[in-house]
Amino acid sequence: MGSTTSLLFCLILVACLTLASVPAYSEKTVQAGLQIIGGESDYVVFNDLIVVGGNVYVGGCSGSFENHVWTVWKISVDGRLVSSTTGGKGYVMSITSDGLRIFVAGVLEHDTLPKTTGFLAAFNTDLEKLWEKEWVGSSIFSHFKSIAAQDGFIYASGEAQYFGERATEIVLHKYDEKGSLLWEKTFTGVGNQQPESMALHDGKICIVGATSPYGSSGSVDGLLLLTDENGSEVNRISWGGVKRDFFSDVKVGDGVYVCGYTDSYGEGDLDGLLLKMDESGRVVWWRTFGGVGDDSFLSLCIEGERIHVVGHVTTSRGMLPVYLQYGFNGRLLGNWTLAIDFLSSWTGVYPADGMIHAVGNNMRSLFRNRGIYARYVTSYLLTVSFPDDGFWVSLNGENKTGRSVGFEAMGVEHRLEAAHYRVEGETRLVFSTWSDGVADNPRVIRLKRDTFLDAIYRVEHHVAVSSEAGEVTGEGWYVEGSTATVSVAPIIIPKDFLTNHVFDGWIENGKKVSSSTVYSFTVTRPVLLIASWRTELNPVTLSILILLIVLLALVMLLVFLTRKRRMPLPPPPPPGQV
Repeated sequence: MGSTTSLLFCLILVACLTLASVPAYSEKTVQAGLQIIGGESDYVVFNDLIVVGGNVYVGGCSGSFENHVWTVWKISVDGRLVSSTTGGKGYVMSITSDGLRIFVAGVLEHDTLPKTTGFLAAFNTDLEKLWEKEWVGSSIFSHFKSIAAQDGFIYASGEAQYFGERATEIVLHKYDEKGSLLWEKTFTGVGNQQPESMALHDGKICIVGATSPYGSSGSVDGLLLLTDENGSEVNRISWGGVKRDFFSDVKVGDGVYVCGYTDSYGEGDLDGLLLKMDESGRVVWWRTFGGVGDDSFLSLCIEGERIHVVGHVTTSRGMLPVYLQYGFNGRLLGNWTLAIDFLSSWTGVYPADGMIHAVGNNMRSLFRNRGIYARYVTSYLLTVSFPDDGFWVSLNGENKTGRSVGFEAMGVEHRLEAAHYRVEGETRLVFSTWSDGVADNPRVIRLKRDTFLDAIYRVEHHVAVSSEAGEVTGEGWYVEGSTATVSVAPIIIPKDFLTNHVFDGWIENGKKVSSSTVYSFTVTRPVLLIASWRTELNPVTLSILILLIVLLALVMLLVFLTRKRRMPLPPPPPPGQV
């Protein structure tokens, strides 16, 4: 990728993540970072992709039309070609991963019978090959079309042609992580059975493709084959009209989503086809897309609350790659075509890192082809509203202030934080919750659509408590309408030798509101409560004084009486004075 393209992509990412200085607009999708692999005279084919550890792995082939070899490419998320590896003559048709290894499945071509065979290969994330296996399904031709990995096992679906009626049959294999075959299942039907894609979900294996009577090319139906985890057939559903209908890819979410193309319905020759089924095969809804030319859907993925579909449309400018977004109800949300010369189409799509990655082909002629890779970035509008002005909110560290502010951001995880409180005197607004019920602040949010959030705040008032004596409790911030309880202890405190402070009640704005030492009330405004005290004689001290006085009086009386007993008698009168 050139430096100009890389710079453009970086600017788009920065713009999608944080647009602090410009107004935020509603949801929009842009195509970014187109990468073309191969020269004008090369034969490079991109069939499928997977994103692992921030890198894109693409499977296909490279070389010349006469001598092409299966190839796996490793591309960085900004579109830079990191490395590639090749094998025998043929194509990689499908690619998957268990997070640690890359698995591919495809077709090997031979000059003699069997003309084709299937192969599987495993690599580490540096594309160093761990093992490779070949599958000879018949003496005529066989190959793998799809691969999936789950719980340490690898599943591969393909087809083989046998003698007799020369009809093709669907084959399903299960391997361990070292490439050892655990079992093989064959699914026969009337005529040709052709698999295209496979998905694993909840103990079931879904295979889609097409079925047609032997020798008929004008009557084809889409095929959905369901098996259990052991490969035993559970259900088989065909869908279509009087002409040709094909299923090309399947993904499972709240239902079975299938894309393909149809000649039986729509506006023109072939039209893109998207269906939602349940596991019983009942079609919940189906949609077509296209004009008067041939239009096809080749791959789909589910990300967020959307179905992402890729393929091609035919216009006056030729066959162009198209990317579409649908809601889970089947409503078309938007479509984007890639302006590129000659015959081009997207063949694979994969969601990662908030972007939709797509690979496909730019056909220069029958013998010349180039691989194309691009990303689609959808940004959403996040609007946060507050009770009034003066609050701030931050997305990924970028702050904005106002009553209602907006951010434009990609559909990845973001760190959202709002002002925790705002104080106005003795009343404050304190963050309570977001309008979607999340209480965390800061929080992590992943955008799936334009999102409107209210930051909800509760009103709190300050209750102040004051006292010249004792210890008071209950001061603090209280939610408006809640109950506050204040108290004071002890209620009698010595003032001096003769007197005590005695609690007299709680005073608010000069008025006694309670005489209880524990006072509870409903908080409707800021409150200042003052503990009032009166002065009283200390009864203990008074009792002691009285006791001392009594004791002193008794002592004085006792002294008096004692002295009186000891007083000498008066002398007798003189003689003769009787």
